[in-house]
Amino acid sequence: MAKTLKKTSFQQRKIHQDNKLFNYYLVISDFIEKHKKYIYTALLIILAVVVVFILYTKKKSTDNEEASTELIKVRDWYLKGAYDQAIYGDSLGMSRGLLFLVDNYGSTESGQTAKIMLGNSFLALKDYDNAEKYFSDYSGRVEYLKAASHSGLGAVYEARRNYVEAAKEFEKAYNVNKELLNADEYLFYSIKNYFLAKDVEKTNKLIEEFKSEFPKSKYLGQIERYTPPK
Repeated sequence: MAKTLKKTSFQQRKIHQDNKLFNYYLVISDFIEKHKKYIYTALLIILAVVVVFILYTKKKSTDNEEASTELIKVRDWYLKGAYDQAIYGDSLGMSRGLLFLVDNYGSTESGQTAKIMLGNSFLALKDYDNAEKYFSDYSGRVEYLKAASHSGLGAVYEARRNYVEAAKEFEKAYNVNKELLNADEYLFYSIKNYFLAKDVEKTNKLIEEFKSEFPKSKYLGQIERYTPPK
């Protein structure tokens, strides 16, 4: 008798659970039926977003590959110091140049690298307006390139004898990461420009930091030239 009651109780609970599930099903079905127009629209929007994301990712991957190929082609001209060919491309059409690369693939990793190379090329040609434009336009996250963009701007401002802004940019380059290979160079040029700007306090402060951080730097011997008289 006890087994029968236990079995009956279990069956009743199961029926009750099944009824609850069925009720949930009815509620959900009713909700879908009443709002199916909006639900289908939402699903289509989600599907469209997924498709766009896939296409965007695929295009970005393709752009990165194409930009990398273009960067390799132009690199030889740049390293040789043939800056006109590096900027505008060579007469044989083997390389389309850094301008083409930045204009068409500027948002890619290689395109961001090309901006620094383009800035350096214009700087070498003393086209300071264009150099400033492309150094300022760098928006990548690679630390040594970010530092190079600030250093490039510093060189532009120094050439224009705007020593205060030059010093600030070189200091920014140094502060990107003090462990970078050229960190001592950036700090040295910051000191030089603060000295030329006659900012004695800042110059002395950075000289002390330089001596502490880079006691074996090749620039240490040149520091005395930019040490304010006492």
